[in-house]
Amino acid sequence: MNIKAIILMIAGLFVALWMGLAVGNGDYGTAIAVAGLTVFAILVSVVGKHYRFEGWAIAIICACYFVGGKGFAYQRLGAILFVGEAALILLLGFHLIRCLGGKNDVLPRHPITVPLLMFQIYGFAHLLIDRSYFPFFFLMKDVATVYYGLFFFLVFPPMLHKPTREYLLKLLPIISAIALGLLTTLLIVPGLEQLIFMGTMFRGAPLVMPSIDALVPVCVGFSAFCYFKHLRSSGLWKIIYLLASVLCSAPLFAQGKAVFYLAFFLFVGALFLVGHWKLIITGLLVGLFSTIFLYSLIESRVIQDREGRFESFINEFSSFDIAGIGSGKQKFAQENVDWRFTWWKMVIADVMKENPFYGLGLGSDISTEFHANYFQTGIDNTDVLIARYPHNILITVLGRLGIIGIIIFLPICLLIIRELWLGMIKLRASGDEHNPGLAFAWAFVLAGFTNAFFQSTFEAPYAAIAFWSMLAVLCVMNRQEQSEEEINADVVEADNEFINERKLVMGSRAV
Repeated sequence: MNIKAIILMIAGLFVALWMGLAVGNGDYGTAIAVAGLTVFAILVSVVGKHYRFEGWAIAIICACYFVGGKGFAYQRLGAILFVGEAALILLLGFHLIRCLGGKNDVLPRHPITVPLLMFQIYGFAHLLIDRSYFPFFFLMKDVATVYYGLFFFLVFPPMLHKPTREYLLKLLPIISAIALGLLTTLLIVPGLEQLIFMGTMFRGAPLVMPSIDALVPVCVGFSAFCYFKHLRSSGLWKIIYLLASVLCSAPLFAQGKAVFYLAFFLFVGALFLVGHWKLIITGLLVGLFSTIFLYSLIESRVIQDREGRFESFINEFSSFDIAGIGSGKQKFAQENVDWRFTWWKMVIADVMKENPFYGLGLGSDISTEFHANYFQTGIDNTDVLIARYPHNILITVLGRLGIIGIIIFLPICLLIIRELWLGMIKLRASGDEHNPGLAFAWAFVLAGFTNAFFQSTFEAPYAAIAFWSMLAVLCVMNRQEQSEEEINADVVEADNEFINERKLVMGSRAV
């Protein structure tokens, strides 16, 4: 028996005794903590043999946010330590260990690194200054908009390890399918949503509470994955993947969210631009026949549209009111647009009036006065403080961090667009070069970035953590494929030089 086995046996005996004493003394919290840490250590050792543990960890945290949404985001490990922040600390610890071992660069070698690091530093300066003026709880909620960007730095290095990256990109589409399946089930079965909320209640919050902000990029990413899988498949699987890429969008269309329509049609338009037309044709045909079929069932009273979702969907596409203009059928959409524009204008006016360059500060209240005026709730109604973000990342950054924050953040946006462009160009490839994993990462970032200007992508953990992680994946894949192309070009050039030299030598010998 070797020394390693002896050490493991002693450690196992120690853990068993510890747990036994804890259970015997009625200290179940300690017993659960010891058991959890033991399982965690085993998983680290097993996963670490083949993959970088960080990739596996980020897959788990993304899975929990895809399925659990806001509910999982509300779960705390301590007084102010939420699960997302705990994952950040865990990944930071692994990153530091690998940096000390020489396996990771401290910062990724990528153009986004510099402006993102500047954004982190400026946000930290705000944190130090603003903590003297605003409530600590709201301060920490707002500063999350800045420090969630750390996930890009922490996910980038493990994604350079190809087996880990491929492992992650195999897991996430499966997890996405589960999340979309759950959403579909909640929409079909009346009352199931409330039962799941109550059944998964833990520490005053449900573990499962699906969020549209998280599911918009999940749906678009899964659609892209299925579409590009169909390009690499044949026979019946080819048809199944193509239909799945369209039908997976049904539960999000049923939600009546204009931001999803924008993200999905932007994705389909981008594919059409680079020469992929099957998705738009299939989508139109499937959508048309499905709508006619549902309409027939509802009119014949085989099924009932109790919540008016189908009627809302029909009104959505029977007018031009998605942007708040048109025939007037979509009153709710018009009110939604007015609500956003009014809030945005109020934030801009307040910032320019009070502190244009520095902003109103992290933790400042940019919601109560607006809601009091718009909804006539009264200025003393503190419940509206829940809505901390005006559903536009640029307005949020301007409100919190001022013009200086916008100047720092805009280059990040431009570089994200650059990565999306590079990814789209690579998806133009034909034949065996189609990569469903790249398609998933590209479409996920595209939808998440679109969502950021109408909902909360960068501000909420259930959307921000997955977005920054998938952005790191996209940046790595764009970079590595470029490097491979450059290597191939160098090899070809070297071969040509070698051939020319051989010709010269043979020519000189002949002379």
